[in-house]
Amino acid sequence: MKILMTGITGFIGHHLGERLVNDGHEVVAIVRPTSKIDELSENLRRNVKFHVYDSENTVLDIVTDLCVEGNRPDVVYHLAANFLNAHQFDDIKFLIQSNITFGTELLDAMTANNVFNFVNVGTMYQHFEDAEYSPVNLYAATKECFESIIQFYVEARGLRCIALHLFDTYGADDKRVKIWSLLRKIAETGETLKMSPGGQLLDVVYIDDIVEAFVLAGEYLAANRYDYCGTYGVSSLNPIPLREVVKIFEEVAGKKLSIEWGGRPYRQREVMVPWKNFKTLPGWAPKINLRDGIGKLLGV
Repeated sequence: MKILMTGITGFIGHHLGERLVNDGHEVVAIVRPTSKIDELSENLRRNVKFHVYDSENTVLDIVTDLCVEGNRPDVVYHLAANFLNAHQFDDIKFLIQSNITFGTELLDAMTANNVFNFVNVGTMYQHFEDAEYSPVNLYAATKECFESIIQFYVEARGLRCIALHLFDTYGADDKRVKIWSLLRKIAETGETLKMSPGGQLLDVVYIDDIVEAFVLAGEYLAANRYDYCGTYGVSSLNPIPLREVVKIFEEVAGKKLSIEWGGRPYRQREVMVPWKNFKTLPGWAPKINLRDGIGKLLGV
């Protein structure tokens, strides 16, 4: 297949790109001028065609040129996003440009060129306290806004979309500042980490399982399985309390961690129980349990 991707320099994007390239697909990626392509693997730098968009080379220009040159994408994976747990005033413009404006330009460019198969990424943070829609933060609100825009293109332009709403993701080469990097750090240094009381449930999915869901979604669209269009949760199906997650980490690492439980309060709108009122993509199920995933994370 011919694949067009955004967000290939992100954690999930580069893993998905590797899988698609290794499966023999032709992959093209739209990137920002500031995207760190040089940090991608040699495999991706050698086999992916990168197109930089800016004011002089718009998303419409890129998609139109691909179609004119006989490289019309069979599926578009849209992973580019700006994630912030909590925003400041100066973040608003970039959040909207990254999570709403850019995606809308992509949809318009696609449908103008008769490209209709679209896999989008959402987040469980759109569903505070399991509501159909109740955003945990402004990031989640922008993701929901974009999904409303997707609906216009579905109904008015014939777009076909599978949306995957992700829970917590992790993997061995994850450089994001998340609980996993903090636990690894204190395991190495012996420092004390101040944590919340630890009663919140975490729904964590290993990156290989995440990638499998994306691949399957793209295959369904390419095979004209439009009966599968809709929104799905990509979940471990087994949320675990944070304290239990840390206990499993300690057992796999073979180290007792210095953690001050209750050393900081829960965040504003902390998700205590993850979204559970979701459908799972047909044919997909998580294969890597938390203990095995932590083993891969730690290389043991």
